[in-house]
Amino acid sequence: MTQDERLIELEARIHSQGKVTLEDICQQYQISYDSARRDLVKLAKRPGILRIRGGAILDEKKASLPYSERAESDPVKQKLAAYGASLVEEHDIVFIDAGTTGALLAGCLNVPVSVITNSLESLSQLSSKTEIRKCVLGGMFDDFSHAVLGDVTIEQIKKYQANRAFIGVSALSESGITTDTEMDANLKVAMAQQSKQVICITTEKKFNTQLMFQSCSWSDIDCVITNQRPPENIVSQLERYDVELMIVEG
Repeated sequence: MTQDERLIELEARIHSQGKVTLEDICQQYQISYDSARRDLVKLAKRPGILRIRGGAILDEKKASLPYSERAESDPVKQKLAAYGASLVEEHDIVFIDAGTTGALLAGCLNVPVSVITNSLESLSQLSSKTEIRKCVLGGMFDDFSHAVLGDVTIEQIKKYQANRAFIGVSALSESGITTDTEMDANLKVAMAQQSKQVICITTEKKFNTQLMFQSCSWSDIDCVITNQRPPENIVSQLERYDVELMIVEG
């Protein structure tokens, strides 16, 4: 097999599994470490691939969109949000993080619960639902994310204990959730720490993406709801940290 043929196969493998390692290349193609390193050098020149120590991964540098540009009517997000809402039981105390999926989930809730949120969109979805007790967190409103954020918000979160937290996913990689801002990252961690169960709802587009600030790690997450099986490097993290995977197809 020529190097060009190997590179085609390796690129496809990175896109399907999230990464390849130097050891993988040597074992699969029975080539030397030097030859495998040369393959990695060439792979790293291709769009969407980043070379790391001992291998290569999907390039996880992807900026998130401002709230105004996100697709609130996305039927996939709607179905995932409805499934997440079905997990909520009567009299639960629930954190709902800001974001389009969180707002869709709030719109699907139809049982008497208490909701704590930093999202004005979620509050709007809940406004006519008199059976739901609503608590809006205070702080600074962020125009980019449409979230209420800041130290005041986090201090308020620490006063509550919740059964479940639905944490917004800006980006999800082997390191867990990352975000555009430190305030948003810290808020998600605070919600997770005050909840018995942490649930993340995300489409497959967020897998193997990464932003600047580290938020919840895999050890903080209990459940991931998504529409497709994640790449194998993400599945490995799910299994390692005993995170439940729920795939909602269609």
